[in-house]
Amino acid sequence: MSARSEPRLLEHVALDGERLHTVFTPGRGTPLLLCNDFIANLDVLDEFVAALDRPVLCFDLPGIGTSADVSRFRRMSALTRLLARLLDHYRLDTPVDVMGIGWGGLLAQQFAHGHRDRVRRLVLAGTSSGQLMFPGRLASLMRLARPGALGAIAPDGQNARSVFGGRRNDECGAIAQAMARATAPTNRGYAAQLYALAGYSSLPWLHRLNVPTLVMAGDDDAIVPMVNARVLALLLPQAKLKIIRGGGHWFVLERTDEVVRILDEFLESRFAPSAADQDSTF
Repeated sequence: MSARSEPRLLEHVALDGERLHTVFTPGRGTPLLLCNDFIANLDVLDEFVAALDRPVLCFDLPGIGTSADVSRFRRMSALTRLLARLLDHYRLDTPVDVMGIGWGGLLAQQFAHGHRDRVRRLVLAGTSSGQLMFPGRLASLMRLARPGALGAIAPDGQNARSVFGGRRNDECGAIAQAMARATAPTNRGYAAQLYALAGYSSLPWLHRLNVPTLVMAGDDDAIVPMVNARVLALLLPQAKLKIIRGGGHWFVLERTDEVVRILDEFLESRFAPSAADQDSTF
């Protein structure tokens, strides 16, 4: 775990008619812009962010966490323009690293596609290419379809495991602890994230997304099956695929130390995809 000497900077930033709750955590090296999963507020990622020894910028989209409610609905491309303005607000003018988890992985892909000059490296965790994907377990998806707080469906390790996947109740207990800090989205916040997702797919242009990319997946993910990560790694020109054995959808919370080690290795290396990286996709 990292030890930080500087305090986090918490703000509510006004951008294009929206007011976003943001947290900037100082550190050494290239800043990491972290895009969270569907209706998950940034507090869920506290332990993960604390373990990263680098600057991290987290945000809640409109209607999520303590961000103000949605002023207007936006597609993915319009949401990425909000992110570009957020980087401007923090005077992050040089390219940053971008990580997306689940739904946030779609936003991260779109940001790298539409704002390529602002992205140094891309990390996609437990995500897919959009609506044209291999679906997860129906029972898990149905439990996520209710617009309430994530903590209500994962009050303990056993429930977290049954919804998100993961092979060990003790590891999934870390998910339940994090989800206890989840807050329910507003109705408009929930609908806005579904609206951005509707009809969205990165498949038409993934082969042109020429940015070094780490694709991570848990092999027991109940929400976004691992095959979706294999598709991403196959299509992205500079992709490295890493499978978290026994990990579920929230493997960043289950296996934080392991994920941080893999992440640091990728972000700090002179990355070039090898034949082994490509052959591991199928």
